[in-house]
Amino acid sequence: MKKNLLICLMGVSALYATNGTNLIGTSAVSRSLGGTGVAHFTSAANALHKNVALMGDLRGENDFQFDLTYFSANVTSGVYDKMPLNANLPGSGLPNLPSYDNMTYADSQPMLDTSFIPSVAYAWRHDEETVFGVAMIGAAGMAANYEGEYSQRQLKSSMMLMKIYPAISYRQGCTTFGFAPVIGLGSMSLNYDQDYLKKNGNPYVYGTKPQSGREGLFGTNVGGDSLVPAFGFQAGFDVKVTPKFRFGASYQSSLTYTYKEVANFEQFGPNGMVYMADEWMYNNYGSGLQADQGLSQQLQAAGMDSLAADAIEALAGTTTIQDALEAANSKNLDDLTLEQPWEFAMGFAYDLTDMSVITLDYRYIAWGLAKGYKDFGWQNQNVLAVGMEFDFETFRFRMGYNYAESPIKNVAGEHGALLTDVQGHLVFDQALSMLNMVGFPAISTTHFTFGLGWDIGKDSVLDMAFVYSPESTVSRKGSLSPLQTGFDALDMSYEYETKMEQMSVSFGYNTRF
Repeated sequence: MKKNLLICLMGVSALYATNGTNLIGTSAVSRSLGGTGVAHFTSAANALHKNVALMGDLRGENDFQFDLTYFSANVTSGVYDKMPLNANLPGSGLPNLPSYDNMTYADSQPMLDTSFIPSVAYAWRHDEETVFGVAMIGAAGMAANYEGEYSQRQLKSSMMLMKIYPAISYRQGCTTFGFAPVIGLGSMSLNYDQDYLKKNGNPYVYGTKPQSGREGLFGTNVGGDSLVPAFGFQAGFDVKVTPKFRFGASYQSSLTYTYKEVANFEQFGPNGMVYMADEWMYNNYGSGLQADQGLSQQLQAAGMDSLAADAIEALAGTTTIQDALEAANSKNLDDLTLEQPWEFAMGFAYDLTDMSVITLDYRYIAWGLAKGYKDFGWQNQNVLAVGMEFDFETFRFRMGYNYAESPIKNVAGEHGALLTDVQGHLVFDQALSMLNMVGFPAISTTHFTFGLGWDIGKDSVLDMAFVYSPESTVSRKGSLSPLQTGFDALDMSYEYETKMEQMSVSFGYNTRF
């Protein structure tokens, strides 16, 4: 029971209704208002989600809140890749990888363990100036699963993040300050078709190579097999400029997680090219590469076109076949440091009438400066969000809009043979595009939000939010052709495309006592 509760508290679905991997809002109220809330007070517990300084407006002595969000999404990725090792010889009796001849689309399979996200928050007043609070919030995550889809490398990603923080707010006149140390708990796994040889050293029959089987928490498909802690802080302030106008700002420090044994990143660079050539030899020639012969020579002897064989050798670099195969061995799993970036937000709330308020937030998220994300080429985000609330005494109607460009950009004409150092491992830019588009598709841009609030008693409120993100599409196009001259006649073009449409429903319960 405790294990299931922890998974529930941390579970975050596949980048749904997000700015990058961050949820646009973690409470039903904030989500219904487009993810705003830096300067808009609804309850002290709700303040813990956006700006801890707002707790200073606590009405009464205690404030408790529970929120639960359910996600649903359609995620589709397409792959087209003319890399010669994706094509088998005509006489082998084996088909080409489908993506070698055509753009091949596949839908990400649902991961039910990550469809629900709960959050719990509690605040209490110490004295006239001081309010304390504590929260456990599911804050960010990603997930995708292409098991059985060989063109997508059978990629399966799962990451989830939870924040726990005790907070304090202190008011002086019209200004309130807030501060909270943050304890982050993260978990991540990355699975794909990393093995073409069985444990006994024999190759899998073509078309039966499995997805690797690293489990998530407690044997589920959620995250990795362990929890990784990280530490940071959150600080904010708000000012009641006039009885109708309020301004606030908040800062969230970065949280750095180092996930153990995530993948063998050598398989996505020059050593991986040798690794794939060894698999191609098994499939088309019946035996793997020999360490004492040239790579191109062996591929040509097996029947590959000489220009294609030379290109594979050029991409593989100067490492010996034996060293490359040892480096790319799937037993050698590498750690990955992912830093949830720092972010700064500011916002205002203005009472248009006694029954209506408008909220506006701006948020800057530094993906391009964060470890891991900057290695994968993510770019910083500017997020704009607006919300409106209409109060009919015991009933409230809310709506909002949230927009941010995807941190993963459209690219045309990419030089896929260029190498990027990913935490000590040289990885082809083509492979980074594939990992981003298939495994980490953080491409949502636009969110339309609606919600209701209903007083079910003197001190209790039920809230509901509906968030819809229309289909977004991002593509990466380029060529893996070696940068040396002489390969212009060889077509090694590729294209990755991802489409995503999202919907979520949130429910919240707040009570004061």
